[in-house]
Amino acid sequence: MTDWYIEQVFAARTWKLRKEVFSAKGQLSEVMLDGDFEAAHFAAYNGDEVVGVLTLQRSEKNYEILYFAVHPDFRKQGAGSALLRYAFQFVKTVEGRSLFVRATSEHHHFWIQNGFVMMKESGKPDRFICKL
Repeated sequence: MTDWYIEQVFAARTWKLRKEVFSAKGQLSEVMLDGDFEAAHFAAYNGDEVVGVLTLQRSEKNYEILYFAVHPDFRKQGAGSALLRYAFQFVKTVEGRSLFVRATSEHHHFWIQNGFVMMKESGKPDRFICKL
């Protein structure tokens, strides 16, 4: 497994990979969030190349993962899990209580494997929580 270099970054540093993963043929504006400049952003690097990004938005003592993307060439190599561990540490440091994410069914296993549980009471099968 690779030792990923991860750091907190400005919103703009995440946009290129977000666009590649979520809207390759669309406009950059499609992956920019209204609250991007208030959110917390993290990037995983392979050398100088950003290969993974994670964006968190705060609501009181809770955080939600709004964007989480790993470049297809670097999936299943630990970059996503490393980003998530970094996000956990960040949320704990700022005294957050929990981390939420909405996930497609094909990614449920990843979230469960990384400590999240499905929020059945929400009535939304795509919503997961990890209490810290």
